[in-house]
Amino acid sequence: MTKDKILDVASVEFSKYGYDAVSMNNLVKKIDINKATVYYHYKDKKTLYIEVIKSVVEAINEKTRLLFTQNLEGKEFFKAYIQIQVECIKDMPHTAALALREIANLGADIDDTVTPLFEEDLKYLQMALDKLDIKDSYKELTLYAFHCLIVGTIFTFYSIQMSDLSVGTKDELKKDADKSLDFISDFVSNIILDAICK
Repeated sequence: MTKDKILDVASVEFSKYGYDAVSMNNLVKKIDINKATVYYHYKDKKTLYIEVIKSVVEAINEKTRLLFTQNLEGKEFFKAYIQIQVECIKDMPHTAALALREIANLGADIDDTVTPLFEEDLKYLQMALDKLDIKDSYKELTLYAFHCLIVGTIFTFYSIQMSDLSVGTKDELKKDADKSLDFISDFVSNIILDAICK
């Protein structure tokens, strides 16, 4: 329980302030435990941060694995894959900010232990794409490009909609996480499928 609580609070703090700005002293105050307990579970701040990133990607991969227990084909399977990416934000709202911070930092604070988890997610995306009848003009597009298009659109749109910035729409989606995420899921699924499928 303590380890999970540390991870949960750290996830929120890292997403709000970024890796460099989070201090272990402030973190233990928020969790209301002593620093030795944190270091018992996590060797150092870097280890804790890596575990935060891994927990997000593992959550996505775990849900995606379940897709293969369903009898979904083609576009329905692809839409379900997109929905899982969106549901991750519903389950862990800090995910978008955390991911955007790490992307902006060019992955400087993660290590090679995260790579297999990202590769697993890419493998599932490839399986989703393999179920589609893709137009010839898009068959050469790399898997990484598809992934960036999907995840980048989801994270960026959601972050803008939930922010106090004067960008984005002023309609019913603004600051309504569920409506925004439902819109994103439909939008990303439909626009990609309309563009790439025969």
